[in-house]
Parts: sequence; structure tokens; C-alpha cells
Amino acid sequence: MERAIIFDLDGTLLDRERSLRLFLEDQFERYREYFTHVQKNDYINYFIAYDEHGYVKKDRVYKALLNQLDIHYIEKKDLLLDYDLNYPKFATGYPDLKDIISRIQNRGLKIGIITNGKVSHQSYIIDVLGIEKYVLETLISEAVGYRKPEPEIFMMMCDKLGVKPEECIFVGDHPVNDIEAAHRLGMKTVFKDNHYFKAPGETMMDYRIEDLSELFNIIGEETI
Repeated sequence: MERAIIFDLDGTLLDRERSLRLFLEDQFERYREYFTHVQKNDYINYFIAYDEHGYVKKDRVYKALLNQLDIHYIEKKDLLLDYDLNYPKFATGYPDLKDIISRIQNRGLKIGIITNGKVSHQSYIIDVLGIEKYVLETLISEAVGYRKPEPEIFMMMCDKLGVKPEECIFVGDHPVNDIEAAHRLGMKTVFKDNHYFKAPGETMMDYRIEDLSELFNIIGEETI
């Protein structure tokens, strides 16, 4: 019997590509005077390509971007600081996120989030998404000293929620960091397929969804 549902954040609850595009459009416009020879679409699309869905450090992304577009009049560190300060403001959830999380809570399931990243950054995103009040526990890698796919961060969440791994559903979009890691601990796994990554093997993945609303086909009717 499942007692808890644990989510990854980026690419699972957060529509990362949409959020990133909104931020990059804003950043380009605010620093337009330094980009007079650059097309906005090139700025956005090269950044997204170098970013590799968040798995490349942003200082490397900006370094590659400035080199590619031959930008010399603003430094990488300035754009990186702007990213750290302003990207979370553009955090956008997948459709009906708050309603879905609320309905999950109404089914009597404990809700947790495990995410890799900086505390200030990821906490800000969760706050902007407006889902903090529905989430019982949040573990951010910078704060706890472990990162997915390390098993310790998953087990720490189980301890926080007062459940066993086999009583948990884990929902994530990364085949290794989320699905394989959770499966190896005995959790039921749900792969959120954004068509970024190759789907995990059938033995690792219990379910595959494209929309968060499909979770209700898995967790069933309201219990409270």
C-alpha cells in the first residue's frame, strides 16, 4: 500500500524549458545593449542546447554562449549572477500543477520533493510554483550533502516522511538519477517522459506518463 509520493522538481513539476525560455527572453531584453549583433532566438536556442536540460553548470553554459555568439562587452560572471537572482522568478509548472498536487494530498498521500541544486535557488522555485503548502518534506542536495542518484538522499526522505521505500511512489524525468535510483531501493517508479531522455528499461520503470494528471490512473480514488 503506497503511503507517500515523492517528486523530482526540474522537468517533473517544473516545466523547465518553458521557464528557461521566459527567463532568457527577459535577460536578452534587459542586456540588449550588449547584444546588438546577436539575434534573440540564437541567444535562447544556443543557451538551451549548451544547458543540456540543466545537467551542465551554468558558468560553462555562459562561457560557451559568449564564445559562440562573439559577445565581448559583458562578462560571464554578470550574466551568471543575473541567472541566479532572476531565473526562479519565471518558474512555471506543468499544466494544472497546484490542482494536481492538492488532489494528491486529498488522497491521503504524504508528498515529498527531492531535488539536486542550491537551497536558495530551488526553494525559490518551489515558492513561485505555489506548491509549498502541499509538500510535507523537501530535500535539496546542497543542504543535505547527498545528490541523486545517491541512495542516502532517498532514504533520508523516507525517514522524514515516516515510510518505507516500498510504500513510496517516485516520480521523475531522469532515467538514472530518478527512476533507476528509486527502483533499486524498492520504490514504485513513474517516469515523467518529456522526450528529453531515453526511457529507462522496463524492469526499472513501473509506469510512464507524459502529463501529471495521469498519476490518478495509478494512485486511484480519494481516500479521505
